[in-house]
Amino acid sequence: MKTILTTLFLSIACLLPCRAPAAAEHNLAIVNTEIVFKGYWRTAVEDKRLKNAMEDMQKRVAMEDKSQTDRLAELKKMQQILQKPNQNQAALARHRQEFETKRRAYEQNGTTLNNWKAAQQKDLSEKSRKAIEGIKDEIKAVISAQAKKNGYTLVIESKALLYSSPDLDITTQVLAQLNINDPDKVAPKKPTPKK
Repeated sequence: MKTILTTLFLSIACLLPCRAPAAAEHNLAIVNTEIVFKGYWRTAVEDKRLKNAMEDMQKRVAMEDKSQTDRLAELKKMQQILQKPNQNQAALARHRQEFETKRRAYEQNGTTLNNWKAAQQKDLSEKSRKAIEGIKDEIKAVISAQAKKNGYTLVIESKALLYSSPDLDITTQVLAQLNINDPDKVAPKKPTPKK
């Protein structure tokens, strides 16, 4: 029994140096992409652009809604005329025909207006989605560049961690790289004097 145990122990000891090397050490970094997204100058620019587009759309919608409200008020006046007693039958028939024509136009315009509003909202949502995706792609590219530059083999979203050492966080470096071309922080070039 003692011989079997000794043989087994020696076999295991001989196998240990022959094992495959342990997995390579990972040079790890973390980043908070939410902070990066909010702090990136292009995010503010896109937010402002989309806000302006939304305000413009709301103004146009308000104008169209007012026009539709005016059409409805006109229809109500025409309806009151139709309800007056003792009218000439020919005039009443003419008013009724005019009323029906305007009522159909009002309904068609309402449908068209609702479709236009939905299309405007969809267009704005699509522009917003594309802008966000573009910014996220730029952020990912900078994170990848920072990882390659500093030899990180793994970059993890900091929100996914319960704890990490603060020296692993590259959020400020990524944000600084993204904001290197911020038009508000880049000093304008002074024109060269003419000779």
